[in-house]
Amino acid sequence: MTRVTQDQGNPGQEPANAGEPGTESTPGQPGYGTQPQPDYGGAQTQPAPPGYGAQPGHGRPGGQPGYGAQPGYGNQPGYGGQPGYGNPPGYGGQPGYGTPPGQPHGAPAPYGYQPYPGGGYGYQQKDPSLAEWWQRLLARIIDGIIVGAVVLAILIPVFVSLVHRIQNVNNQYADINSPAAQAALNHAVSQSIGSVYLASVAGVVIAMVYDWVQHALWGQTLGKRALGTRVVRADTRSKIGAGPAAGRAAVYAFPPLVPFVGGLFGLLNELWLLWDRERQCLHDKAARTVVVKTRGPNAPPWPGPAASGQPYT
Repeated sequence: MTRVTQDQGNPGQEPANAGEPGTESTPGQPGYGTQPQPDYGGAQTQPAPPGYGAQPGHGRPGGQPGYGAQPGYGNQPGYGGQPGYGNPPGYGGQPGYGTPPGQPHGAPAPYGYQPYPGGGYGYQQKDPSLAEWWQRLLARIIDGIIVGAVVLAILIPVFVSLVHRIQNVNNQYADINSPAAQAALNHAVSQSIGSVYLASVAGVVIAMVYDWVQHALWGQTLGKRALGTRVVRADTRSKIGAGPAAGRAAVYAFPPLVPFVGGLFGLLNELWLLWDRERQCLHDKAARTVVVKTRGPNAPPWPGPAASGQPYT
């Protein structure tokens, strides 16, 4: 083993054998020092273990790249004031979140604050000019009483005729339980059932015409006049015209004639306005109409635009 010394009077002078290939000087360490290296075309220096020893950024050359002033550490792009951290767009003062416009910083949002117009999150206020559900219900009750009185005037003769037929059968046969008497009784009832059904169809037609004519001419039935509401087009708030008025009245009046299914549709049609944003029933959606108020502070000005004919007068 060759002992390497350095002249103390000449600091910085390299040892005599420092430039010899295949040797390494490590003072004070047993088992280290001059070590033969495998011959791969010439003597080579044993590299330091990866990640240890002197590395760039630690003050001693000969180490491994990737330590010291390595990209990604220190004051470099991606850390510190990197775009995307701190106050990025979408956090903090993002429109629609946090403090609404016009409110002091940190103040709670007022009830009913809507971040995005017409959708998104938050409470959505409905158009105050639309008729309330109870106004439409009371108007239908008034119209139902009027139409019902007319239909009842048609049904009363039908029931009177049924009673007369049954009395004739009882007078004709001494034994009402005889086969001939039962056959005559069934025939009388079947004739009356047909008359009742025809009277019901006539009542539906009367209800349909009642709605159609009044909405086409004035936008109001008698019940809507009493409650201060009017049917208008959903897009322009103008007169609906005869065609939409007929379709609206038909969708409302005719489905109940279908047993069971028609009744369910009629119920769903009436309840739909409770959760609809425009307070529309299904017959309103079919005709593209809405019902608005005609009295009160929220009533829209009238007459509206004459987009589909002459405005109401």
